[in-house]
Amino acid sequence: MKACVLINKNIIEYKEVPTPILKSEEVLLNVKACGICSSDFNRVYKDSAYFFPIILGHEFSGKIVECAPDIDSNVYIGKKAVVFPLLPCKECEYCKDKHYAQCKKYSYFGSRQNGAMAEYIAVPIWNIKLIPDDMSYSVAALAEPAAVACHSANKIDNPKGKSVCISGTGTIGILLGLNLKSKGANITFIVRNDKKKEILKTLGFSNFIQNECEQNFDVTIECVGTNDSLNNCIKYVKSRGLVILVGNPASEMNLEKTLYWKLLRSEITLKGVWNSEYKSDIKDDWDSAIDFLYKNQSVANLIITDRFKFEDGIKAFETVMNTDKISLKGMFENE
Repeated sequence: MKACVLINKNIIEYKEVPTPILKSEEVLLNVKACGICSSDFNRVYKDSAYFFPIILGHEFSGKIVECAPDIDSNVYIGKKAVVFPLLPCKECEYCKDKHYAQCKKYSYFGSRQNGAMAEYIAVPIWNIKLIPDDMSYSVAALAEPAAVACHSANKIDNPKGKSVCISGTGTIGILLGLNLKSKGANITFIVRNDKKKEILKTLGFSNFIQNECEQNFDVTIECVGTNDSLNNCIKYVKSRGLVILVGNPASEMNLEKTLYWKLLRSEITLKGVWNSEYKSDIKDDWDSAIDFLYKNQSVANLIITDRFKFEDGIKAFETVMNTDKISLKGMFENE
């Protein structure tokens, strides 16, 4: 099979690699769509790769084309699916409590082991979620960030009618806004440029902060991972309000003294978010994400601003990184 292989920093080659050989309780997925995540940029351009060479990609969907002998092929062959990319040890205390995102010894597709920027990938059946036959593969590949968005939204009790300010206009921030808007929350985005503001308007949003804001919100959500973003979220939240932390920190995070005082005096609640809740056999964040994306395919499709073939390789990353245009989600497609 062919795959996009990160040979070394800044170097991706589209080359022939061995097709995975199935182990017990695995299926072979023909990858049809794979999103480019900001963490992938860090592995290509910075020093976040665990090893070289590696096949990136953890946001993906595809068709099941082969099953291990201990899996009923009549149930799975030909079915469309998405994949929970975290591979838990299932032995630590958190796994035993089914909090797999907190696993102490996990692996992960596209970072700690080869991922889905390839024609095929072998996946444990436990990590598979089937999707409707008429669901777009590319929209389905948004399930991973959408599951994080669902998990984040679930931190808010009864969001209907609540004022929510989101700092961060990446894929997760936008999906979070769409999710909470569908639940009746009043959404405001902090934006830094007019182009991003116009894109958000096409997605149905109308409330924005571009400079300072006098309003205080019931909930603020940090989806950037920078000091300025964190400080704004604390600054703009009401007394006894909620701040949800989603963005991975780009560097050290430091609080202004006045804002730390606000956390104390106003009794602000901070809630951290990591990945999503996945249960495999019962309804979880992934089922909610699939259902939400399926019902909102036309809007979700607008988030995918750049589409590529696997053979585009490094050019795909360069295109999405181009600051002369606004990109939301870049997507490799193999349909």
